[in-house]
Amino acid sequence: MTKKTSGWYLLSPEDYNKVFDYLSNKYPKLFIKTEVFVFKKGVNHDIFNDTELKFSKTAIRKFLKLYTEQKKYVELHIENTPRYDLEGNKAGFVTKEDVESLAKKLQEIKKQLAAKKSKKLEQRKYNKTSKENKSNNQDSKAESVSTNNHKSKLGLNIKIGNKNE
Repeated sequence: MTKKTSGWYLLSPEDYNKVFDYLSNKYPKLFIKTEVFVFKKGVNHDIFNDTELKFSKTAIRKFLKLYTEQKKYVELHIENTPRYDLEGNKAGFVTKEDVESLAKKLQEIKKQLAAKKSKKLEQRKYNKTSKENKSNNQDSKAESVSTNNHKSKLGLNIKIGNKNE
């Protein structure tokens, strides 16, 4: 279920949609395609209390991570925004601490992405210079082979012929 495809390290888009469809059938007031709600704290535990889950806890955790990292969900984190439980009922509010914690987390993610991008650029520069150096080395080797064809190998100059000549 969790193949490592390009860009999707948690769940593929197909698997994400399967889990979303399952949860939207089970909890239709919370998981709606056209709307996004801020979950109450610990909603994952409420989901895991269901003894007949169709998907593994790991798959559901990965789904919830992707769901809560989407732009619409993050934008809803404004102080006093209501949080909702599995039945769609209000179950608390987003606090100032929640907003600050999310802002701090987003800053850390931006720093990680910038470091990753910088590392990729350095790797590309290194690969480019390595290729250029390799190309230059091959050119100089080819040049030295073509100019040295008339020279004897290993410094030996052996003449074949009659001794008396």
